[in-house]
Amino acid sequence: MNRPIRTFVINTLAALVIVSSCSPKAVSPKRAVADEQPDGGTFTEKTVPVVTKVAPDGTVTLRFYDNLPDVAYISAADFQSIVLPGSTMTVTHTGAGEYTLVNGKAKAVVNVNDDVFVSSDFDDFTNMMGLLQPGMANVYFDGMPFVRYKSIELKPSVSTVTLDFAKYGIDIHSDGKGAVYFPFATLADMYSDLFYHHAGFNGEKVVANTSVNEISLARIDPDYNKPLLAKKTRSKSMADFTYRELCFAMDHFYGYPGRVALNETLITKGMDKTLEEDLAAGPQIKKLLKSTDMAEFMVGMGGLNALYYDGHTSLDISSAMGRDRSKYEGLVSEIRRIQDEHPEVMEAIRNGRATMGSRYLDVAAIRKLRPEIYGTQDTYIKKGNTAVCVFNSFNTRAEDAWNAFYAGKGPKPNIDDNKGDSMVIFLDALDKAQADPEVENFIVDITANGGGSADIVMAMTSLVMDKSYLCHDNPLTGQRAIVQYEVDRNFDGVFDKKDKDVKYDLNFAVLTSDVSFSCGNLFPSLLKDAGIPVVGEISGGGSCAIQAMCTAEGFCFQISSFRARLNTLDGTNIDAGITPDIPIANDDMIEIEVSEGSSMKVKNYKDFYDIERIGQKVKEFSK
Repeated sequence: MNRPIRTFVINTLAALVIVSSCSPKAVSPKRAVADEQPDGGTFTEKTVPVVTKVAPDGTVTLRFYDNLPDVAYISAADFQSIVLPGSTMTVTHTGAGEYTLVNGKAKAVVNVNDDVFVSSDFDDFTNMMGLLQPGMANVYFDGMPFVRYKSIELKPSVSTVTLDFAKYGIDIHSDGKGAVYFPFATLADMYSDLFYHHAGFNGEKVVANTSVNEISLARIDPDYNKPLLAKKTRSKSMADFTYRELCFAMDHFYGYPGRVALNETLITKGMDKTLEEDLAAGPQIKKLLKSTDMAEFMVGMGGLNALYYDGHTSLDISSAMGRDRSKYEGLVSEIRRIQDEHPEVMEAIRNGRATMGSRYLDVAAIRKLRPEIYGTQDTYIKKGNTAVCVFNSFNTRAEDAWNAFYAGKGPKPNIDDNKGDSMVIFLDALDKAQADPEVENFIVDITANGGGSADIVMAMTSLVMDKSYLCHDNPLTGQRAIVQYEVDRNFDGVFDKKDKDVKYDLNFAVLTSDVSFSCGNLFPSLLKDAGIPVVGEISGGGSCAIQAMCTAEGFCFQISSFRARLNTLDGTNIDAGITPDIPIANDDMIEIEVSEGSSMKVKNYKDFYDIERIGQKVKEFSK
């Protein structure tokens, strides 16, 4: 998926300067027309703490309008200053009920009378990636130091996004002078991105993830979930608003990768109508979602996985309890009671997971058979003229070591000290193969690889095919994108001309199974586009990156994101998996022992690990 491209200049937020407080900056409102009466009715204000890891803690003033006394509203300018410390937003009153919002070089127009938001720069308007690299577009990036963003080509280059909040009963307000107020949760959903930058209000404080590539806000503030899990009930107005806001968020920001049974129905009808009309347990799930009982609401959120479970999306907010659920025995017991009362909902959840279920058996088969056939659990195996590199995820376990090396504060990570890191494993295997005069073929075995970091994939594809890019489309904007990345290909800690000199004289191939999911699906798609053979069976799919968001109460969840639905160079969605160039049959079943006295029948993957036979086919393909 890489070729020379013409780079469009895109509007990105200005380079950000970290300030000494994350309290919102005071911004003098501008007026192109006369002031008007504030809308939204009467309200109360509350100043609450703000917790981030980028700047020292501060405070922000939230509004609570009398018609929605539990729903937090925040001015757009204040939100901007929290999630992008040091930046500002100007708000100009430009017409009756109309305000123009500008941050950096991006802008949007909001009409508080019609409750409509319009922007031709939506990705740029909501761009927080400048926190990682100045001038970076709002793209898929995990922050590994040996990869950096280079450029993006968008087709079409400009697209207008219109968000009709009124359709969901979501009100936008103004103070009549130059400040525009959004529900905090709605604005947070709009800004959340693929680095897991997101924010939540838990009823006591605002917590914003502006620095950590981590879904849970509890990583920013360990006490974040405590007030949420302490609540047994919520007001009817909060329950109603949370449902409407969730419908808005899922309808607009879910990436619709294609895997779920009702994918097209969700696109055309939206979440609410799909629950009411197309899922047998849908009305029950909707009732639970709108319940004032917190445990029932939590079960309802889990029930949404019946619609959206695609291997990336997880709407089960009971995860806020963490792994040690003994601290919440009462809540756990209540959730189980409610689940028992709704067997249709639980059955719908199981059905929703069915498309992924068989892969658990395939993982068990692969992890049992592969080392028996290879004769080792090592990550580098050689037989004859063929070498195999094995890793089960594109993980960043040596991220701290890599960061230290690129900061000049530590040695380059090596296989002796960082055996579990995917990049270390790959570089070690390449060096061994390149140094061995017998090795002609190099096979990357990702048959048990469930995904991980796209930055690792970018670096590996650069070494294999001297190209590093992603192709994706955006269901919200309707745009296709080719994003180019730079890679320190010799891993000497510097991006320079010497990186072009790296060359491996090997016949590359990638070995896949239906377990090869997410980035384990992206990697073979990129190699296949470059003419490098895919061997095995159709990979497991997974075409969207993960995006973290929060409910109006503040519970965190994750979805397949609209920001990057991964494609091949010709624009084909890769969710259906990558078809192998060299297929290997595994139609027959064999029985394997999983524990003493226990066995199960699984697909026969033995031919997948016949290294010499596969090496010969790869050599023939590469001629």
